[in-house]
Amino acid sequence: MKKAIIALLCLALIAGGGYFGYRQYEKSRDEKKIVDVVPVSMMAQSADMFMYTGNDSWGYISAANAQKIYVDTKKLVQTVCVEQGQEVKKGDTILEYDMTVVELELTQKENQVHVIEQDIKMAQKTLAHLRELRPSEEMPVQTEPELPELPEEPEETLQPVVTVPELTGAMQPVSGTGAAEDPLVFNCNPQTVVRKAFMAALAGTKRSAVLRVYDADSMFLYQWTISGDTVKIAEAADWIVTDGVNIDPETGGISINPDGVLHGQLSFSAPTPDLPEEPEEPEEPVVTEPVMPEVPDYGENYMYSRKDLQQQITAQENQIKTLELNLKSAKLALETAKKQKSDGKVVATIDGIVKKIGKTSDEANEEEAQQQPDEMQPEEDPFAEPSEDDNAFAIIEGKGGVEVVCEVPELSLAKLPVGTILNVQSYQNGAFTEAEVVSVEDEPSAYSADPWQANPNSSMYKLHAKLKDSSEFVIGNGVSVTLPQTQDDSAKSKSVYLPIHYVRQEAGDYYIMKADENDRLVKQYVSVGQILWGYYIEVTGGLDVKNDRICFPFGTDVKEGVKTQESTEVLYPSNY
Repeated sequence: MKKAIIALLCLALIAGGGYFGYRQYEKSRDEKKIVDVVPVSMMAQSADMFMYTGNDSWGYISAANAQKIYVDTKKLVQTVCVEQGQEVKKGDTILEYDMTVVELELTQKENQVHVIEQDIKMAQKTLAHLRELRPSEEMPVQTEPELPELPEEPEETLQPVVTVPELTGAMQPVSGTGAAEDPLVFNCNPQTVVRKAFMAALAGTKRSAVLRVYDADSMFLYQWTISGDTVKIAEAADWIVTDGVNIDPETGGISINPDGVLHGQLSFSAPTPDLPEEPEEPEEPVVTEPVMPEVPDYGENYMYSRKDLQQQITAQENQIKTLELNLKSAKLALETAKKQKSDGKVVATIDGIVKKIGKTSDEANEEEAQQQPDEMQPEEDPFAEPSEDDNAFAIIEGKGGVEVVCEVPELSLAKLPVGTILNVQSYQNGAFTEAEVVSVEDEPSAYSADPWQANPNSSMYKLHAKLKDSSEFVIGNGVSVTLPQTQDDSAKSKSVYLPIHYVRQEAGDYYIMKADENDRLVKQYVSVGQILWGYYIEVTGGLDVKNDRICFPFGTDVKEGVKTQESTEVLYPSNY
């Protein structure tokens, strides 16, 4: 017992000594490392630099209470029932669609549903067949039958057999036409390679072939019978005629390899040579060659390993899942088309005046065909995006005044409550007025921010503000919208922006690696604000811009306690 305790104590001392020795080695190695640190003042950007577009946005003038009708691009406008300037009541017909296209679209969607349903049935049938197949590992072992001794024939009667080293798609057979009753015959040796092109040629022509395998002494060993009807071109690959069989090097015995791949029907029966009939010689006994039992025809059973079968089953199951999702989408589209099928009429939903109305599809096409080059409208700004009013086929203006519509980023919504006053100026005539925020739409109109200088990852929302004086503003005109400067905006100057790769994130917190008063690396946690363009990050606290020196916080050498040296090279994605 004492010896065991002493042994354990010795092991503990050895292990402890090894651990502390390794720690001492690491400490000694870290003492040799030096990391470059750069003054923050060389890379920090003041928040004021990013305020130049912070309060401007683009917008357009719109009727505050208006019905905007957009035509279905998949339908043709057959009749326009109103004129510009006409007064309409709620329920009046504005336009009528040509329902021929609608009926055709509905029929197409119904046919699409039927096609996918048939594809699912076929895929399920294939899956059931794959699940019934047996893997090659379970193939029954064929016992080699005992053969009666046959009288030896004189050596001079054995004719040498010429074999080929490989079979290609252009190989000429010894005999045969390729029919099932007269297959193509090829003489092979145990090293003969059957090329993919040969198997593809059999499959493409639906012909049959017999591959007779002989040893070096021209003795028949076995033969493969391959039918082109069972060969799958997509799965064809090079193989050797010894695949699927075992040949004993000592005894020469041949047996089926249960782990091998059967590329056709395997037979050990020697072929009957086509020789001219000789007169019977009664004085010599007639020896009948015994018929070797052929390998049973297992069909597609035992053709694939258990792993290959499982892969095919998984692929088929995934295909069925994809088809089922496609069917769900097709049925949803069909139901939507059925709901949209109506009498083809679009009616007014408010009382008002028709401010804009389009033309029927035939009139629009005819006008476009007759328009001469000199009649073309003046070229517009190719980069200007059309407003909702420009895209509308018809606009019915009701009561409610005129408003400005603009987009603002999600992070700016907090400083734009209802009642906020905006400054609006027309791009067309320079007219200026104020507008009061009346609402912000619930759903975002885009998923990236450009104006108002906010995080580009935030969504954009449409804001509606009522004009106080709309006398000089025209519906559809573009305007500049300015948010008055607030105390929160001016406070931004207290923060700075660093290249984002100099700030590292850890479990939701952000930190930098800086040099302390002893020129050793230490970790310093910082508070951050918004991220600009995926390149700059706003640091709002925890950083001394004048005195701190920080390093690129990645790499095996960057750890607390490592020595530092000051550098003037700021690392950017192009040079680290």
